[in-house]
Amino acid sequence: MGKRVFVLDDEPDVIDLLRTILEGEGFEVETATEGHSALVRLLDAPPDLLLLDLMMPHLDGFELLKLIRQDPKGALIPVLIVSARTGHSDQIQSLQLGADAYICKPFSPRDLLQQVKALTGESEEGDSIE
Repeated sequence: MGKRVFVLDDEPDVIDLLRTILEGEGFEVETATEGHSALVRLLDAPPDLLLLDLMMPHLDGFELLKLIRQDPKGALIPVLIVSARTGHSDQIQSLQLGADAYICKPFSPRDLLQQVKALTGESEEGDSIE
């Protein structure tokens, strides 16, 4: 069984795209469209990686990241921000709150997979993703 990636985004089309890309590479994908219920699921069964959107209703990605990092189980989850927010300050804030990496939408599947594999330890010496 592949590594488990949790995708949290409020846009169903983005979730479908990420699921297709990740499952095509053998990852097990779990999804959610809002932060409150996702937080409970994330801390109950921490995934190998969280792909997190910043702009979501009710509980945005910044707030969710703070809550995840405050919990001992959440502190260990690698987090890749996948956001349409392209500002340098958003990237800095995400990293300061504990994100491991940041990729802007629209993203290339190749760049996304490179980040995902690096964060989940799935990178292989023979990969020619460059």
